[in-house]
Amino acid sequence: MDSHEGRPGTYLTLAGYEHAGFEHRAALADEQAAVEVTLWLRAWPQERVLEQWTEIRHSQPGPVTLHEAAAAAPAVHMADPWLVSYCGDWASEWQPATRPIELGSTVVQSFGAVRPHLQAAPFFLLSSGGRPAESSGSVLAGALAWGGGIRLAFEREPRQPAMIRIRCGHNPAHGGYRLDPGLTFRTPRMIWAWSDAGCGPLTTRLHRWIRAHALRDGDRVRPIVFNTWEAAYCGFGAAQLSAMMTGASDLGAELFLLDDGWFGTRFPRDDDTAGLGDWEPDPAKLPDGISGLTTAARSRGLDFGLWIEPEMVNPSSELYASHTGWVTGEPGRPGRLDRNQYVLDLCQPPVREFAAGVVHGLLSRNPGISYLKWDANRDISEPGSAALAAGRQSNVWIDTVLARWQVMSEVASRWPDTMMMLCASGGGRTDLGTLRWFHEVWLSDNTDAIARLRMQWEASKFLPPMAIGAHVTRWGDQDLAFTCAVALSARFGFDLDPATLTAAEAAVCREAAALYRQIRDLVQFGELIRLIPPAGDRAALAYADEQRRQIAVLGKPG
Repeated sequence: MDSHEGRPGTYLTLAGYEHAGFEHRAALADEQAAVEVTLWLRAWPQERVLEQWTEIRHSQPGPVTLHEAAAAAPAVHMADPWLVSYCGDWASEWQPATRPIELGSTVVQSFGAVRPHLQAAPFFLLSSGGRPAESSGSVLAGALAWGGGIRLAFEREPRQPAMIRIRCGHNPAHGGYRLDPGLTFRTPRMIWAWSDAGCGPLTTRLHRWIRAHALRDGDRVRPIVFNTWEAAYCGFGAAQLSAMMTGASDLGAELFLLDDGWFGTRFPRDDDTAGLGDWEPDPAKLPDGISGLTTAARSRGLDFGLWIEPEMVNPSSELYASHTGWVTGEPGRPGRLDRNQYVLDLCQPPVREFAAGVVHGLLSRNPGISYLKWDANRDISEPGSAALAAGRQSNVWIDTVLARWQVMSEVASRWPDTMMMLCASGGGRTDLGTLRWFHEVWLSDNTDAIARLRMQWEASKFLPPMAIGAHVTRWGDQDLAFTCAVALSARFGFDLDPATLTAAEAAVCREAAALYRQIRDLVQFGELIRLIPPAGDRAALAYADEQRRQIAVLGKPG
């Protein structure tokens, strides 16, 4: 930290401690620098999970610069420590990196304020005595609840057993954060869970805690979703959608989700080059508007959902033509397109009002919408905001996430019955901070069943199956029965054109949907037991109720 006078650093001493119930607070202070640091710890004994975070406040005459602030920095002792972290890219998320922790520092980090988890997911496992096992050994799980760039550092000292200092928080590489006197800076929350009997019990504790405390409506049944993206992309019309609804209902779907391509009047959304920001139905594709679709879905016994991307804008849009200053960027520099779009600057209050208004308007005008897929398909490449002063532009990386959360919180509060999927180029926002306003995540745009089997296996160590959308698709040309089995292991759905299915394939899909309705409570609310790890198209999982009186097994053993 740099003080207002330029003093680099603090000297903190214990100034007080108190607790109420399971929440503990340790107050630290640097009296000379007029800085207060509060360390918070929240225990959840029923699930045996801990939350940890830090707050910083000062009363200097001017702003100070925070260069790094850890949410948590515990020291643990382990013999032969091993780390599992998760890296990836678009369509290749949740790639496990498993290695022993060597002397010195091992750093896992991601950059950005929109889709950082495509680079590195904010989850890790730390085990003692070698690679983490499913049913034996000491394993520590960590999850940083943050929707921006992260930094997880593991510093091993040369002693036995190994002592490892774990530092978790925002990525400080984005630059210092300018904090005004009297304001409180809060780090993300760090989630911890521990097991002396391997990853299995750890998973059970995390799933129960996430359903109860980190996931929106963790006790609400998730429907069987039929999505249109891989069947039609942006090219469809009302007649094609009507036929898809009939086919979706026949397969056993419960909700029809219209993906990208439904909006734009002056700039129709026929591909990803135009229309973002103009959230009015394209009359050429939808002559009866959204209400016509919700009515059509209802007549077939289906609920209705819609894709949105309210944080982005295409240059070819009415919104951009009237509000060119609403995008993120560096003053005086031209913007750079990615996926033919810009990021809206949510640090500006009118832009936040617009983004929330997109959702409010759609749901107010179309009460038949019961589900939204909230997407975001590019990162910030020119950091800067018109809402921030010249000396505070580096604040944009944190303030953008907080501004986005403000919008999401407002939407979730105003529309408590509307289900929402969290998506960002697939799994770019798979974190427990953003998830609190959503019912599920789209883990990856890669729906090849073999790839998804591995991704879902790894993600299941942290995320409960009800929070992972998994669809039956044609990607990878896998056997459809196998593809159904992989999708059945999470929140089941379809993403294909029913008109392309043979009679035998349609029967397989109908049987899978019927089976899912039978085992859904076990899959979504039961205890997940990983039996045989993925090897090609072979794996096995089980789902049991709390008393283990009912068990469902999905798998293809070798």
